[in-house]
Amino acid sequence: MPYEHKPYLLILIAPSGGGKSTICDEVLSRYKEFVYSISFTTRKVRGDEKDGVDYFFLDKAEFLKKRQAGVFIESALVHGKWYGTSKEFIADQLAKGNNIILDIDVHGALNILDSGVECVSVFLLPPTQEVLRKRLEKRGTDDQATIELRMENAAREIALIKRFDYLVINDDLNAAVSDIEKIIRAEKLRVERYKEIKENYYRSENA
Repeated sequence: MPYEHKPYLLILIAPSGGGKSTICDEVLSRYKEFVYSISFTTRKVRGDEKDGVDYFFLDKAEFLKKRQAGVFIESALVHGKWYGTSKEFIADQLAKGNNIILDIDVHGALNILDSGVECVSVFLLPPTQEVLRKRLEKRGTDDQATIELRMENAAREIALIKRFDYLVINDDLNAAVSDIEKIIRAEKLRVERYKEIKENYYRSENA
């Protein structure tokens, strides 16, 4: 009988434009034991994003009503828009034994760490501030004033890196995903991830 592992929440954290969504999609395509936690947000849909797939898009009043009702394990106001993570979804998936992956901003990640839920946090850092600026400009979704605001916020967020477990430099997509895979493999081997170690070891093969 194979040894079973305790599930956990894997959080990918990055400044806006840091590539967390792209890397999250790559990890999900390679690791079927992970389920994706879809965040709630009050921001507008970008490009070909779909409600209920990329985000649950809400208006501000509806979001704040859910927040007041305690629906979110974490919520944060980022660049003038609200984001939140479903408390019920996280609890249900962990109870079912599923690992969860979530891409999130720094402030939301800190709120999850403070919640006490079992999690592993990975900060994704662009190699330089110039690279981050070019990525923000290339995606073409923000005006120059918004880009400057995102750069200022990134500087404050990067100052909090030491609050998290791992750091991955997101210079090359394949290399960054490879680093995440190494983290996943290492975490699976942590003693505290295993269930009933002694019970499995001493179990009779004929039982």
